[in-house]
Amino acid sequence: MVFALAAASVLAIYAVDSVLPADVRIHGMYVFPLAIVARYCAPLWQSIAVLLITTALQIIAFSTQPVSTPSLVSDVIAPLGASVLILGLARAWRQSYLRALHLAAVDPLTGLGNRRAWFEQLESQIRRQRRYGGIFSLALLDLDGFKALNDSQGHGAGDEALRLVAEVLRARTRQCDSLGRIGGDEFAILMPDTDEECSGMLHELCFGIARRTADAGCAVTSSIGCRTFRSPPESTAEALQQADAIMYEAKVHGKNRLLLREANIGQQSFAEARNALID
Repeated sequence: MVFALAAASVLAIYAVDSVLPADVRIHGMYVFPLAIVARYCAPLWQSIAVLLITTALQIIAFSTQPVSTPSLVSDVIAPLGASVLILGLARAWRQSYLRALHLAAVDPLTGLGNRRAWFEQLESQIRRQRRYGGIFSLALLDLDGFKALNDSQGHGAGDEALRLVAEVLRARTRQCDSLGRIGGDEFAILMPDTDEECSGMLHELCFGIARRTADAGCAVTSSIGCRTFRSPPESTAEALQQADAIMYEAKVHGKNRLLLREANIGQQSFAEARNALID
């Protein structure tokens, strides 16, 4: 859409420019549609296409006017240089803007969504469920022994454990699931269109986190509380509170385990598996 509007603007500028006297030119206005395309259109070829079109139209416009050759050369080369400069600046602006958006939504240590970005995904899922129905599950994961790891081995080991947990989460969840680090050692998983079937995957996360961090010398385990919603919660805060209560219950029952609760199936508990895993 932006590319089409920019192309139409270029043609409109040319149409007006072609009927003006030779001493009245508006070809400098070509930089505006060029800048807009470079800023808002991702494909580089679209910016180059507009640059080539505007250059060709300027050459055609000047070639039909009774001007000297030196004037023709200067009046084409100077606007071309300005257009190239505008294109480069607008593309750089675009990259900086996209990078800022990325940094605002991503936790720099783990590469997962940060708290704000993840909560936006949860709010969007709740709105979708209110409108279309359906089901989703929300899991909160808290690391067991993380403070002791930081105290005994330093914050470098703690950071490495967080990075490894994020790798396990990415490897063992679906592409449609939303992952986030919402606290110091607390992670969240939003699973659309998922009910108790997620229990197997979450159980594997307990194994995977314990194994991966133990192998790397920064052993931690995880307590996971999962709540399945067949009807929309009142708010993101309520949804998080329900999952957090289940996660806390998992810690009370011995840590390194999963507790899953859903209105129709009650509670499932998976016993601690760390000893079998390490041995």
